[in-house]
Amino acid sequence: MRLKLTSFKILLFLVLTLTIDNFTYGQKLSQDAEISLLTCSPGDELYSLYGHSALRIKDTDNKLDITFGYGTFNFNTPNFYTKFARGKLDYMLSYSPTDRFKQEYTDEKRGIVEQVLNLDSLEKQQLFNALVHNYKPENRYYKYDFLFDNCSTRIRDIVEANINGELVFNSEAPSPKTFWNLLDPFMAKSRWIFLGIHLALGIPCDEVATPYQYMFLPDNMMDGFTEAKIIKGDLKTNLVKSTKVILEPEIQLHTTDWFKRPIFIFGVIAIIGLFLSLYYLKKKKNLFVFDTILFGACGLLGWLIIFLWFFTDHQATGPNWNIIWAFPLHFPIAFTLLRKRTSLFTYYYFLIQVLILSLIIAVWPFFPQSFPNEILPLVVLLLIRSIYIIKKLRDRLI
Repeated sequence: MRLKLTSFKILLFLVLTLTIDNFTYGQKLSQDAEISLLTCSPGDELYSLYGHSALRIKDTDNKLDITFGYGTFNFNTPNFYTKFARGKLDYMLSYSPTDRFKQEYTDEKRGIVEQVLNLDSLEKQQLFNALVHNYKPENRYYKYDFLFDNCSTRIRDIVEANINGELVFNSEAPSPKTFWNLLDPFMAKSRWIFLGIHLALGIPCDEVATPYQYMFLPDNMMDGFTEAKIIKGDLKTNLVKSTKVILEPEIQLHTTDWFKRPIFIFGVIAIIGLFLSLYYLKKKKNLFVFDTILFGACGLLGWLIIFLWFFTDHQATGPNWNIIWAFPLHFPIAFTLLRKRTSLFTYYYFLIQVLILSLIIAVWPFFPQSFPNEILPLVVLLLIRSIYIIKKLRDRLI
């Protein structure tokens, strides 16, 4: 029964899609048609954490009400996960009936704000034609970029390109903001996501963004559209004609419990590591299994940073100086600690780590890249264990 129902839904969707395709290609909008920017509130999942933007085409006379959105992708793409990780996955423009679009956000308990754009008939037709043209199979795919080419910037650009005049956005900001300043409020509740994003992205996020670049985030683009002006000769008009809430958000975004936050967990691990280090320092036994796991895990993180930095098309993942403390050679060097005989190379490797980690901790607040404070207890633990290791190895070498 479930399989039959699924098959029916797929068939219904295909029929609806073909009907809409035949209806929209070459469609002439009526004088009363409206085009709106839809700004969708954040959700609790990673993919929805920053919200979403879409363009609604509503033409009551022609019984047309559809919503276009960028930033969708096909899970059935060959080598999907490999392409996704390397930044080579094709994202695409898609559309659906607005009622179905609203229902999806109703189900997710997320809100939608609609801003009707103050466009004349020619501009509406041009924008609609551009969307339909972009939806053609040969045009709908593009290479997504988190900061500079996403579901919001694509909408901003296509609206700007189809204004018969100059579209002027506010170019002044109350205070300079980096991309991290813009991103962090959306990750404030989900501390593990906050940590993961801060470890994966690098120095590009520490650059000061312009107000125009702010609009890579849907909420900021909504604000940007609110303040934007259309200039045609001596005439200046607002880009947005009216604003209304068409769906109130009901979702309660989950906040990471204090005892589950990375800074607490890493803090506890660091304290345990400190006491174990002091306890085993004077004993003949060592604790190198612990170090193999600790440094090995950080080394694997370093290799991941190398991959994201040098072997992907993501613009925001490199340079990433988290690699200094999560050094790739930690893995496999850490495994040499399990050998009975110690080499001078291993001894001097961890001696150098003491110097590097001490310097990193000393300049932590002033480093050109914003390191996440959540990881600081772990970096301190790496220093403690490096000191422990060189003391133990020195005893072996003497």
